[in-house]
Amino acid sequence: MKVKYFIIFCLLLTGNQLTAQDKPTLTLEQCYSFVSANSPLAQQKALTITAGKMAEKNQNLKWLPDINLNAQATYQSEVTSFPVKLPGVNVEELSKDQYKGTLEIVQPIYDGGIISNQKKLQNISTNIESQKVEVDIYQLKSKVNNYFFTALLMDENIALMKIVQEDLNNNIKKLSAQAANGIATNSNVDVLKAEQLKAAQHIIEFTAAKNGAVEMLEILTGTAIAKNTSFLRPANAATASETVVVRPELKLFDFQKLQFQQQGKLINAKANPKFSLFTNGGYGRPGLNQLKNEFQWYYLGGVKLTVPLTAQFTKHKEKNVIKIQEQIVDKQKENFLNSNKQLLSQQKNEVEKYKALVATDAEIVTLRTKIKENASFKLANGIITSTDYVTELNAESQALLTQKLHEIQWLQAQYNYQLILGK
Repeated sequence: MKVKYFIIFCLLLTGNQLTAQDKPTLTLEQCYSFVSANSPLAQQKALTITAGKMAEKNQNLKWLPDINLNAQATYQSEVTSFPVKLPGVNVEELSKDQYKGTLEIVQPIYDGGIISNQKKLQNISTNIESQKVEVDIYQLKSKVNNYFFTALLMDENIALMKIVQEDLNNNIKKLSAQAANGIATNSNVDVLKAEQLKAAQHIIEFTAAKNGAVEMLEILTGTAIAKNTSFLRPANAATASETVVVRPELKLFDFQKLQFQQQGKLINAKANPKFSLFTNGGYGRPGLNQLKNEFQWYYLGGVKLTVPLTAQFTKHKEKNVIKIQEQIVDKQKENFLNSNKQLLSQQKNEVEKYKALVATDAEIVTLRTKIKENASFKLANGIITSTDYVTELNAESQALLTQKLHEIQWLQAQYNYQLILGK
């Protein structure tokens, strides 16, 4: 018989473990990861990076020779001619209708550093656009916090209401037995049954609120969440000891400032001398020999030097504008840090407030539980009515609900503090 009971116990234990393993769980960190990987913004970031790399590679195409095919037909009122006629020399007069078709090839040799600086500028622009998306993704984490902790609170409230139902059920059984023996009245049993139905209604309300939060989390994370998913309560997060801000907005400000600095280098490059090889071949009338009034092939080639003189005078003014833009970015960063410091101070006060409330809640719950247990004893002995007992039961339930609410608000305040820091 002992062996038989031992086998039954092992089977029950294994079944409970399998049920616990089958029930899915979800953590706050997993939700953060899903947002970063699955949201449309994450896909937008990937496309932004791909487009930026392609644009950067396209800058290399500017080293390819510039090839142009030109065609021209003109008629002019006068042509070049000799003012005097020489004896024995007959120079044919040029036609007034002239034609020219050319193929021109220009190969850059040195562009003053324009292409290399444009590639660097394109890389920085890609980083800026990518970081803007990263900032938007980070903003979503605040919404994830709200819905995750709402679902977690509803889970705990549902569990609490089930305990209340069990408490009521136990007392209903006791009073029903007493009513059958004529010790208690059926009205006392009906009061407890009505309260049990109210507890069931609360479970319906809490379940609906959880389902709404879960649906919003599914949209934000781009991940399906099973209805029976258990939301795991995260550990307490440090607050007062952490003050270093690492928000993605700060990195965006750095990229923007770097962009202006790179634009200054590009302005310098555009003012540098440039060298290129060129060749020009064509067919037309007249050709390079202006004394022959006939169609002929021709070509020419050489080295070209370009010195942008105007840029030498304008680059200083353009760079002054860029310096002002850099200063604007510095002020924007400074303003952001000041605002963030205020938010941290406010959020720290929220953390301390809920911490103090949770400590007080524990004392209230302890007292309310004692009062309810005493009322339960009095009800079982016919000293008080079911209505009196329900009053104390509701007071305990409200104290427990308030305790759970403050505990979740305390946790959420801690993780909101971490978000403001950029953790």
